[in-house]
Amino acid sequence: MSTTFTRRHFTGLLAASGAGALSLSSKGARAQSGPIRLGLISPLSGSQEIIGRYQLAGATIAVNQINQAGGVLGRKLELVPRDDKAAPAAGVAASKDLVGAGVNLMFGVLSSGVALAIAPTLQGDNAVLVLSAASANELTHDQFSPNLFRISDQAFMRQRALARLVAADYPAITTWTAINPQTAIGTSNWDSFVDGLMQFYPELTKKQVEVAEAIWAKFGATDYKNDLTQLMRRSSEGLYCGVYGGDAVTMFGQAASYGLTKKFKVIVDPGSEFIIAQAMGKNTPPGLWSGFHWYFGAYKGRKINDELYDAYVKQTGDKFPAGYVGEAHAAVLAYAAAIQKAGGTETAQVIRALEGLTFDTCKGERTIRKEDHQAICDLNFVQFGPDSSDQGWTVTGHKVIKGADAIEPPTPGQPLKFQYNKK
Repeated sequence: MSTTFTRRHFTGLLAASGAGALSLSSKGARAQSGPIRLGLISPLSGSQEIIGRYQLAGATIAVNQINQAGGVLGRKLELVPRDDKAAPAAGVAASKDLVGAGVNLMFGVLSSGVALAIAPTLQGDNAVLVLSAASANELTHDQFSPNLFRISDQAFMRQRALARLVAADYPAITTWTAINPQTAIGTSNWDSFVDGLMQFYPELTKKQVEVAEAIWAKFGATDYKNDLTQLMRRSSEGLYCGVYGGDAVTMFGQAASYGLTKKFKVIVDPGSEFIIAQAMGKNTPPGLWSGFHWYFGAYKGRKINDELYDAYVKQTGDKFPAGYVGEAHAAVLAYAAAIQKAGGTETAQVIRALEGLTFDTCKGERTIRKEDHQAICDLNFVQFGPDSSDQGWTVTGHKVIKGADAIEPPTPGQPLKFQYNKK
């Protein structure tokens, strides 16, 4: 039976990283002989705290591991967390606060809306932001910033790969609908998934796919009754559930009484990972596919993966780390490699070092493209189903797709153009 990653564990991480003491952010940059300070921007309160705590865990573990190995350039790393509440205004305030405290190297950010708000401020603030979750397509296309990098996958890669997966596994399910949050990532994910459906169903099944209009739910909603009623009226057989994090827990908790999981023959999720299965228990939809930032089970035997997993379980008691743990961990490793390569922490030299950087992580080597600052990395998908155990669910399968096989050509500064989704 799984152990929940509780607020008690979260509070301990905050204390360990120094997030509970705002005094660690004294004004002015520290001397080159002092610690290298990395600012984590993440939702540490609000509906998406459930994900922010995973980012904090992965970052804390990476900092501790690097410091135990001697640090970078002979200097220790220091984690400086800030709460963005998954809200754009709070995210910009967090970024400005870090810059004012002399922290020019930042990472994390769950919400694409937050990332899109911070991106235009980075050059003026002479700061760098390495994204480890926010996956809206715009961030490496029309809203490209030379001071922003993304070491995780993005919507185009993951959602089209998911569409190919369902076309191959469920060739008879040719009618689809969705419930998505009214957010930038909700739109990016759905547009990318539909583009994939329209390509891969004809290619793999020789059938056309019918896509019904999506239902757009309020982000951070506490009541999904009207949305669920609309879904129950749909004739589609496949459901794409784009709500994520705490919103997914709320929605699926309310969905049980509607029989939602029995109505749809296939349900897929772009990235809530373990959250839906943990919320649904024995009511977990059979065959549910979820996109993962990192699935530890796919990389057993890999040293970085195993050490991260063991450290996380020891620290939290939770045997099911979300992929956000791995991506925050990878962001710290990216900075460590770039700072080592650059020989310092000045913004311009770190940017040059990150461009084209190849570095090792819990799910293998990644390379950050110089053109658009997007990493080429593995895509992970996990399938769930109900079982008779106390936790009520189990992993029934997983797939790893190479990022090089799914990524689009770089077009920084230009909108991403879909070939098949002509909305």
